[in-house]
Amino acid sequence: MLTASFRAQLRVPRRLSVAGVVGFEPTTPNLGGWCSVRNEPRATRNQPHENSLVRTELHAQRFIQQLPSIQTLLLHLEGKGRSKNTVRAYAKGLKALAQRADLNNTTEVELAIARFIKKNGRPATNNYKGKLSQIYAVYCKRNKIEWEKAVYTPEPTTIQPPTREKIQMLIASASRSLSLKLQISMETGLRPIEIQGQKGLQASDVHPDQSTITARITKGCNPRPPLKVTPELIARLQEYIRQSNLKPNDILFAGEAMRYGEHYRRFRNNLAEKLNDQTIKTIRLYDLRHYYCTKQLLRTQNCEAVRIIMGHKKLDTTQKYLHLLGLNDGELIVEGTSDKKRAKELL
Repeated sequence: MLTASFRAQLRVPRRLSVAGVVGFEPTTPNLGGWCSVRNEPRATRNQPHENSLVRTELHAQRFIQQLPSIQTLLLHLEGKGRSKNTVRAYAKGLKALAQRADLNNTTEVELAIARFIKKNGRPATNNYKGKLSQIYAVYCKRNKIEWEKAVYTPEPTTIQPPTREKIQMLIASASRSLSLKLQISMETGLRPIEIQGQKGLQASDVHPDQSTITARITKGCNPRPPLKVTPELIARLQEYIRQSNLKPNDILFAGEAMRYGEHYRRFRNNLAEKLNDQTIKTIRLYDLRHYYCTKQLLRTQNCEAVRIIMGHKKLDTTQKYLHLLGLNDGELIVEGTSDKKRAKELL
């Protein structure tokens, strides 16, 4: 029996593999009144051959049969204290693999990962394949399946934060709540999960006297020092807290962390269409964190100091941003001094 919460996490599609051929309806008793498989008549000769229909139905049935074992693993992860976002990621990855292979057949799964094609028709990146391999390795360990995890080396990627003008345009065009969250992201570099949700900011984390914001530790990262913000943002937050009648221990922005990203993407895409500027659609929510990190590196020229500010565990993570600091034909300007006063200013 699949519980309602895990049915929502697994998000079984109404159509699987071949559109218009296999569907799911909430009628099957042995799956908690959730889904069943049915064939739809072929209307034209362009639709799949009868053999294709049979194969698709078999794939759909095999997918449904694997759902209980996936739910068992998700319950195990939840019991071990994994976050909702982690459990949701495992559900999504295992569902994608179960649609393409038998999870108990390691050879099938290896080929499914190696040949993984995304919804847009493009091959999956090594980074995504590596995540799928890690997810399946946990599934194998839980179900006592011997499997040597496939190794995928992530492709090197570059980081290009948006301009300050584009970010300010987004902040000015958004609704009050979203505008506040975007400004916090820009001025503090906090992750979305550190702003909204159960691990997000509380009213007591805003300190008007010092013009700072403190954040709780998430994702096992290092603690971050109080983050300096502009008086304008402090004034906006104070007004928001007053109008919302928030107490010190109340969550500043209610709702799950993932809703922040969903809300932002809808707003961003609508704004891009309204202004007929498709470049706006390329600005991800995490790019505001990249913008903040780059700004701090430009200001301090000190990777270790920025690592502490960002909460990075490894210095290598911070150093990925160094290529953005090219000045004067790509050469970095580094200042050294023996003066104690100037050294304190640089630090």
